[in-house]
Amino acid sequence: MNISAIEANSFLDYPGKLSCVVFLQGCNYDCFYCHNRTLLEKKKGILGYQEVVDFLKSRQGFLQAVVISGGEPTLNQDLGLLIRQAKALGYLVKLDTNGSRPKMLRSLLEEGGIDYVALDVKAPWERYREIGGEGADPKSVQESLSLLASWKEARKEFHLEVRTTLAPTLTFADLTQIATNLVQSASWTINTYRVPPSYREEDIGRIHLPPTVLGEEEEGILRSMHPALMLRR
Repeated sequence: MNISAIEANSFLDYPGKLSCVVFLQGCNYDCFYCHNRTLLEKKKGILGYQEVVDFLKSRQGFLQAVVISGGEPTLNQDLGLLIRQAKALGYLVKLDTNGSRPKMLRSLLEEGGIDYVALDVKAPWERYREIGGEGADPKSVQESLSLLASWKEARKEFHLEVRTTLAPTLTFADLTQIATNLVQSASWTINTYRVPPSYREEDIGRIHLPPTVLGEEEEGILRSMHPALMLRR
């Protein structure tokens, strides 16, 4: 398992819970606005699995949840091992994913250790590779979204969040299209764009474009389409 880092304390990543965030190395996407660009390369992680387990043991009774993020965590075939260990220690588990590996996601859900999934929907389906790079396959994300919606419908305690970053070149029309593709059982978070600390030289033109601004009218339209909308500014 390629583990890159641990954020020891977070009040934001698992809503309502004090969590830590475990970052796994490697991603099959290449979003031009990625804030974790150092995690994209598939290389050996910095931390060992036992180091993470020891950390989780040391925080029992203090932390409530473990968030597994990346990179793209589902590229790690032994991800289930970490999830099972976290659950055995009494933690809630949240998985952040781009939805590119629905079969792996199904396997992890069926093991029963995931309480919360945050799925990135980066763009309307027809613009997916433009935003997420050549590895971004919208059909896989659609399959993952359908799977998670069914899982949520059968398990009311399971939490499903869809996340979209309001990156440059995404328009209000794009957001309305995304809204029509979402399932109503998911909450939808639109994250404010921030210029990433590092980016490819060829993306400099897009990186510094002003993102779309959502006023009260635009927010109202989106909320009428998807009531469980949150704008994270």
